[in-house]
Amino acid sequence: MPEEVYVFTDQTYQRLAAAAIRPLSVTDVLFGRHRVRRHIGAAFQVAGRDRSGTWLAVALIEGEDDEYTVICARYLDEAEIEAVGRMGGRANE
Repeated sequence: MPEEVYVFTDQTYQRLAAAAIRPLSVTDVLFGRHRVRRHIGAAFQVAGRDRSGTWLAVALIEGEDDEYTVICARYLDEAEIEAVGRMGGRANE
């Protein structure tokens, strides 16, 4: 199975800084155990928790096969966290 590659551009870092989200939190979500992934065409979304337990949604765009550019990330609200838990993200752990 090929490994997925995640690309962070200058724009990625600018958008994360504007949202007050650390790049390390994004990688925690992307490589985390309990996450929910949704792939729609070239768009890819991953929801999960960073190492502090904070829930995030990360938006990515697929370029080459299995290569994804991180576009942005945001914090999830309580309703979204509950929905992610129902989808298998294990919100209550």
